[in-house]
Amino acid sequence: MENSLTDATNTASEEEQFKEFRRLKRREEAAANVAKLECDCLSPATDKTTLRELCRSANSMKLGGIVVYPYMVKACVAYLGADPQCSLIASISSKCGGDATEVKADAVKRAVKDGVDETEVWAPTFFIRDGNFVYLKRECKKLAKASRNRALRIVLDCAALREQEVLKACSVIAETGVNCVRLAGGSSELTAKVKSAVKGKCMVKSDGINSFAAFANFTVMGADCIHASNATELAAQLLMQAEEQE
Repeated sequence: MENSLTDATNTASEEEQFKEFRRLKRREEAAANVAKLECDCLSPATDKTTLRELCRSANSMKLGGIVVYPYMVKACVAYLGADPQCSLIASISSKCGGDATEVKADAVKRAVKDGVDETEVWAPTFFIRDGNFVYLKRECKKLAKASRNRALRIVLDCAALREQEVLKACSVIAETGVNCVRLAGGSSELTAKVKSAVKGKCMVKSDGINSFAAFANFTVMGADCIHASNATELAAQLLMQAEEQE
C-alpha cells in the first residue's frame, strides 16, 4: 500500500515537472517570436507621450526593436534608459530613397552619433528600375562605412519594383556587408524568394503584418524579423497565448 502511494506521488510530481517544462518552453518560444517584432513608430500622429509609452512597452516585452525617424532618436534614447531591452532603429530617406547618397550617409552618421543602434535606409528606387545596380552597390558600401559599427538595413519599395528587380537588388545588397534587407510591401511568397536570393548573407525583414496569422505566415516563409505598426499588441498576444496553453 505504501509503495502504491509513493508511486502515485512520484507520478504526480513527474507530471507537474513536465507541465512546468512545457510552460517554460512555450515562454521561450513566445519570447523568441516577440524578439522578431519591430514596432513602426513612423506615423505623423506620433507624439512624445505615445513615443514614451511605446518605448516603455517595447522595453518591458523585450520587443525586437522600434523604428523611428532620425529626429526622434535622442528622445527614444532617453525613454529607453540606460539598459534598453530592444533595438533603436532610425528610418532614413523614406519612401523612395530619393536623397543623394551623401545626404543619406550624413543622416546615418548623425543617427549613430545620436545613439541609434541600427539604421534602415531606403534604396534608390529610380536607379534600381533603371537597372543601375552599380549605383546601388556603391551606395550600400558608402552607407555601410558611414554606419561604423552599427547595423545597416536597406529598404526596398516592393510596390514600385518588379519581382526580378527586387531579387536582383537583394542579391547585390547581400554582397556589400549590409546586415538586413527590408521588403516594404512585399508578399510572403516574395519573402521566401528573397531569402533564397541572399543565400544567408543578410537577414530578411518583412512588413505590412497586422495579425498573428500573417506573422506566422511570413516567419514560416523565411522572414527573420517583422515590421508592424501594432507590434506591441501582437507581442502581448504571443505572450498571453504562451501562458494560457495547456
